[in-house]
Amino acid sequence: MVLPSNLIGNLTPNELSFLTENEMITILPRYSMNKIDLIGTSIPKLRAMRREKVPLWVALILKSQSKCNIVPPDWLNHQYLKDKYDEEIRKANQFSALPFNWLEITKIFLDNASDDLQDSTDEIRSIIQDLKEIRLVKSRRGLKELNESNIQLNGLGMMEINEIRTFVIPVMNKLRQLHDTTVKEEEAESDEDEMSE
Repeated sequence: MVLPSNLIGNLTPNELSFLTENEMITILPRYSMNKIDLIGTSIPKLRAMRREKVPLWVALILKSQSKCNIVPPDWLNHQYLKDKYDEEIRKANQFSALPFNWLEITKIFLDNASDDLQDSTDEIRSIIQDLKEIRLVKSRRGLKELNESNIQLNGLGMMEINEIRTFVIPVMNKLRQLHDTTVKEEEAESDEDEMSE
């Protein structure tokens, strides 16, 4: 795929979603199945109506074949997300604790397993959008404190980091260059002062 130069080296949302599909998730099989050994992982023996953990990509395949229901993570409900939104408002200088790939998992569930969610998809979409917006405002506010040596935005998710990466890395490189130039000029002035004495 051909990407604009500012996005080269950045992951696309589809690539992030692909990486997220390796997360382990609980399913509730509708049928029994024998264990399947795959390269890098294995799918345990599945028994009907007995919860089992499998990679998300396996759960999505079984779900598409109507062979299981996917059990949403504990945090993927309206009340929990609303509490996190309220926490974001109360704590203006820090991010609430959400899973590293909360945006990707939410999108996967809304697109592929919305019937397994306890709350309506509209409620979930609405609170997710509110959370995204308030966290974006906080991350932009945090970028004002950017310097040449570090940036500290603890608590951001994988998608959130990926979105600001295209801006942050070039800016930090320029700040580093400016800092190095300033240090060299100060050292040169110091050397001139020593010579004149």
